[in-house]
Amino acid sequence: MKFRKINKYEIVDIIGQGSMGVVYKCIDTVLNRYVALKTLNLQMASNTEIRERFYREAKILANLTHTNIVQVYELKEYENFCYIVMEYLEGESLKSIISNKKPLSPLSKLEIVRQIATGIAYAHSKGVIHRDLKPANIFIRDDGVVKILDFGVAKLKTSDMTAKGVILGTISYMAPEQLRGADVDERSDIFSIGAIMYEMFSYQKPFNATSVTDVMSKIVNKMPDYIPRATKDINDIIFKCLAKNPNERYQKAEKLIEAIEQVITKQKEKKQKSRSFIDHTITSQILNVKEQIKKLKELKNKIDSHINQAKKYLKEDKLEEAIKEAKIVLELDNANQEAEKVIEKAKKSIKLKEEQEKLKVKWIKEKLIEANEHYDSGNLIRACEVCESILKVDPSNHDAKVIKSICIKKIKEFLERVE
Repeated sequence: MKFRKINKYEIVDIIGQGSMGVVYKCIDTVLNRYVALKTLNLQMASNTEIRERFYREAKILANLTHTNIVQVYELKEYENFCYIVMEYLEGESLKSIISNKKPLSPLSKLEIVRQIATGIAYAHSKGVIHRDLKPANIFIRDDGVVKILDFGVAKLKTSDMTAKGVILGTISYMAPEQLRGADVDERSDIFSIGAIMYEMFSYQKPFNATSVTDVMSKIVNKMPDYIPRATKDINDIIFKCLAKNPNERYQKAEKLIEAIEQVITKQKEKKQKSRSFIDHTITSQILNVKEQIKKLKELKNKIDSHINQAKKYLKEDKLEEAIKEAKIVLELDNANQEAEKVIEKAKKSIKLKEEQEKLKVKWIKEKLIEANEHYDSGNLIRACEVCESILKVDPSNHDAKVIKSICIKKIKEFLERVE
């Protein structure tokens, strides 16, 4: 863009760019704060329907004042294009978090979903259905606050702007009734939250397919697989949200929030009970701080002693002993990564040895057959040599010893007859 300043907003950087226009990071030169300025390009602005949607998004957001919904400050036109001024957010999108498989605890993920549902519950209370909830439209601020973005295809309960049968939104997260072009309500957004939640806990879309047609078919006709890494109560929430029949879903976002908060409470209680020994020591009711520090040091020394012994055994190829020492460490500190690595390496070595032993047994068996064949054909010297090669690998092999002994005896008898 040729402009460096739009009214009182000085452009600092480009946040994003798409077919609709550009989102800039700007400084409000009057209030001296950063803002996000979303523009609608000239070609799109000439399209009455798109222009109307752009304006409608700003108007909807301007009337939705909630912690979990991005705030709009201003809607204006400038030099034949329109723009929305919104609060500037620092953090990253949920899409980025999922794509990068950012390590988040189940509690953190549940808290993100709870905030999404809270923002959507507020929007619903104001008669607004989002209709395009997806990870790309969810932003996680650096302080952990979740912000819902892009109400561009949102629908007011009283609005008849969208013709019946028209599909708006992103296919992968749409409810079956939305794909059919039927009327949508709050439960359609709840379906989308379920799809987002599924992807957060499984790192894959619930209705993944190679074509849009197949994705639509799965959404309408199939349920996704159970998520093994998620608990039953989390799966229950997700699959209730993803019910094909809207009547079988949570009927209100508030009910979804209640279910999530119950799981959060349960998870916190479970986490409290399953604290490691170190955490328990730190949080115990010992009044003498010096005694606490002493116990922690003793525990650390004990862990260090066992982990060093485990590493020593690993180097000496004493694999079972190494695993045993590492398991002692995990009993003391169930999150010790060094111990987990020792166990992993030792198990790999054991597996490799087992495979080598199988190959050795197979090789010896083949060599014994070869030695017998040489013996049967009268090639006694070669039979002895084969037996020698077996005994170098397996000095206690009884069959090789017997064949070798018989061959030597026969060779001696032959030599005696010749003399």
